[in-house]
Amino acid sequence: MSKSGKDSLLINKIAAGILTAGIIFWGANRIAHVLVPDESPKTPAIAITAPQTAAPAAAMAVAAGPETIIPLLATADVPKGAAFVQQQCAACHTLTSGGAAGVGPNLYGVVGGPMFAGSGFTYSAAVKAKAKGNWDYASMASWLYDPSAFAPGTAMGYPGIKNTQTRADVVAYLRTLSASPLPLPTPDEVKAASAAAPAAAAAAPGGAPAPAAAPSIDTMFAKADLSKGQDFFQQQCSACHTLNKGGANGVGPNLYGVVGAKMFATAGFNYSDAVKAKANGTWTADTMSDWLLSPSSFANGTMMGYPGIKNDQTRADVIAYLNKNSDSPIKLPGT
Repeated sequence: MSKSGKDSLLINKIAAGILTAGIIFWGANRIAHVLVPDESPKTPAIAITAPQTAAPAAAMAVAAGPETIIPLLATADVPKGAAFVQQQCAACHTLTSGGAAGVGPNLYGVVGGPMFAGSGFTYSAAVKAKAKGNWDYASMASWLYDPSAFAPGTAMGYPGIKNTQTRADVVAYLRTLSASPLPLPTPDEVKAASAAAPAAAAAAPGGAPAPAAAPSIDTMFAKADLSKGQDFFQQQCSACHTLNKGGANGVGPNLYGVVGAKMFATAGFNYSDAVKAKANGTWTADTMSDWLLSPSSFANGTMMGYPGIKNDQTRADVIAYLNKNSDSPIKLPGT
């Protein structure tokens, strides 16, 4: 130590301390590398595989198209087809030879005639783009199954005829509206169509899907669009049903005040036994939804040939509109 009381070796001691600490840290690091290598082993001790994600349902599913009607045409029920057309189609289409076009084209001679080419009617660009040759049984059945899928953008708002036998009955009846009806399928054509149907079903992964249960639309009433419900009703329902208070029954019963009313009990309307057997209480929003989703499933044997409103939000719009047309609208779920 110097006479001034300061340690002349202080700086050397500090430097030595830092050097010693560095040597110790380096040595510890090398030992750690030996004990715990930081290089990945060539073969992992435990193989961890990435979870297998399921393929999107849309990629796995085979689009469900209409079942062929070819084997059913020879034994189709023409009177039933005629009754269905009168109930569902006659409000928009004339059926007599030389009849004027209405909301839709005249349908006399349509089966076997040129596609989307009837005189006196202005077809949309969407359907004209699909016009290829003449209407045969397969193309007519596909169109009637789902017009919007057959020709996306079509102005025809009809949801289609999903029941295969009903579709066959309708096509068989339309076939008779002609001076020279299209010949029925030959036995060879029936055999070929019958053989193709099981092959198409076998190609679908897992077979045909189970029928979906009626979905709840309770959450959709909060955003129901009354104007859309009104438009749909005018286009799809008004040909058979009146909606004004005290209106007369038509092909179907008057629907003023139907939501919240007794089921299948409109005064002056003759209901079938099939629906009377299902009359249980009042029309709630949910029971009305089940009925409008698929009348034939709700009451097997019903005379109402309408295939149903498959879109949940559209169904909610229609029910909300029907509910508005009442002296005592009910409170809809979710509102």
